[in-house]
Amino acid sequence: MKKLASLTVAMGLMASIAATASAAEVTNTTTVTETTYSPRFETVITQSDLRPATPQIILTKATPFYASMNSPVATGFLGAQTLDTTGNILVDSNGNEWREIYTWLGMRWIKVPASAYVITP
Repeated sequence: MKKLASLTVAMGLMASIAATASAAEVTNTTTVTETTYSPRFETVITQSDLRPATPQIILTKATPFYASMNSPVATGFLGAQTLDTTGNILVDSNGNEWREIYTWLGMRWIKVPASAYVITP
């Protein structure tokens, strides 16, 4: 059975080589040097998709963050890094600026320390 399969494969290869060798040679060729087309595309990004970026905060030292502006206990601490904000800003009765930020726990609030830099787009 193996010999029959090998013989069939060999015959198929010989037939394809013979067909390739007997193909007519191409003598007249035409080269296209200029193509005219009209690009048809759908706009993916529209003006309504473009929104200004939200401010960023650059922390220079460990800073606590809170579940809400009125929380007495910090949820955790953030080390020196750049934070993305949601754009929500509140000022408490003492004049402290609070900004809502994105964290691995969801959105939380941070009292912007004097040592931080706020980058406004």
